[in-house]
Amino acid sequence: MNRIRWGIAGVFLLVAITALSYTGILTSADANSVSAVETRTFNEHYKQEDAPVFFNKKGEKEEDVETKLKEQANQIIELLADQNFEELATYVHEEKGLLYSPYVNVSESDLVFDPSEVAAFKEDTEEYVWGVEDGSGFPIELTPVEYHEEYVYQADYLNPDEITFDKTDSRGNMINNIKEFFPESHHVEFYKEGQEELDWSSLNVVFESNEQGEWKLVALVNDQWTI
Repeated sequence: MNRIRWGIAGVFLLVAITALSYTGILTSADANSVSAVETRTFNEHYKQEDAPVFFNKKGEKEEDVETKLKEQANQIIELLADQNFEELATYVHEEKGLLYSPYVNVSESDLVFDPSEVAAFKEDTEEYVWGVEDGSGFPIELTPVEYHEEYVYQADYLNPDEITFDKTDSRGNMINNIKEFFPESHHVEFYKEGQEELDWSSLNVVFESNEQGEWKLVALVNDQWTI
């Protein structure tokens, strides 16, 4: 019986409040309270989310990948400057090996060496054909050490004029096809202006991930002014 009485009293109270609000007797403070509740409810339902963070397939943030690979590329540049091929070999992709291209247009005919071969470069006196010399058309026949001196580390890349990440624009008249040849890769370019307008050069350090999700060196691609 008491429950019925309270229920009837509640109905009358609700009707009275509604009537007061229509007649303007409801105070502005009460109206503000109702408005505040409605606003808070709306904001909670439609609140703005933080900007999305993008991750690559290994769960790394994309901006972290760029920072990491630039640091790793700098370490490789130091090893190339010192001709420390044994340490360089530890960065090389275990399955894909290390491709060398004298020019930025990578080709299926470019030489590829596995990590153990890279580690033995200083003792390797065999002359390999690394490609065709621009302009003359003569084959580039050099030992690994000679090729590194004349092509790979032909400028002071420890002190570059510019470092870029995943740059695909061609600096000269040769097409940069690194991304087409290595679609799953990232590359860091070390660019050197040179003394004259026509003697600029750059070295692209190219990375791909292995099965463990580690970024490993797959190519050293040079670029320079060509005829």
